[in-house]
Amino acid sequence: MSANAAAARRRYWILAVLSPLTLLALWALVTAQGLATPMILPSPLAVLASLGDMVGHGYSGVDLATHVLASLRRVGIAFCGGALLGTVLGLLRGRVAEIDALFLVPSELVRPIPPLGLIPLFILWFGIGEASKILLIFLSVFLIAMVNAQAGARACSLDALRAARSMGASRVQAFRFVVLPSALPQIMTGLRVAMGTALTILVAAELLGGDRGLGFLILDASSFFRTTYVFAGIVLVGLIGLASDRAIALLGRRIVHWEGKR
Repeated sequence: MSANAAAARRRYWILAVLSPLTLLALWALVTAQGLATPMILPSPLAVLASLGDMVGHGYSGVDLATHVLASLRRVGIAFCGGALLGTVLGLLRGRVAEIDALFLVPSELVRPIPPLGLIPLFILWFGIGEASKILLIFLSVFLIAMVNAQAGARACSLDALRAARSMGASRVQAFRFVVLPSALPQIMTGLRVAMGTALTILVAAELLGGDRGLGFLILDASSFFRTTYVFAGIVLVGLIGLASDRAIALLGRRIVHWEGKR
């Protein structure tokens, strides 16, 4: 690594650390100066104290780890299923016109509908149990993954495909060694977007009912005006989102290692 590249990397990480610290300092300043009431905006220390209380004593008679694991289980199942199916179907739609035509109207009819607008239907069809929560997240992830994979497959160079076919590659080989690598950057970007959306829908879906999950924790705390616990729940969701996004980004850099080097 050159000296310029090392210096640029240091600047990147300094800014990445300073930005949240600056926001935290502004938050602490606003609350310390009394510019916002604790009911509206509690101090960072008060939120940290509530988070520590939940770590030690749980919330609503349930360990904090149980709430977190319940949310992770729902989003994990929905994300893996939706991402896998959406990516496969998107790749096929991007290269096979008949499959694209088959799914064009149904997908474009459903895609603009806000997932939260489907909550009443999902409750009616699947009840307020685990199925409705997981399927609601699954649908959002599936649509995002499908659109990104389709765009990536369509962006594949025709010259590269012709070169592969002229060298004797079959359609399956051309798809595996030309189309898929070309679509991978777009697929990984779609997965990052899908994970953020999945966490958003997760919290909303958990407001439907039940007594487990971070969404339940946030709703229950807000019902009793326990603002510090509301903020603590929001912070936990944000930390999960940050960790999952960085994990997918790291995985993307390992898989799509050639990106930015051509």
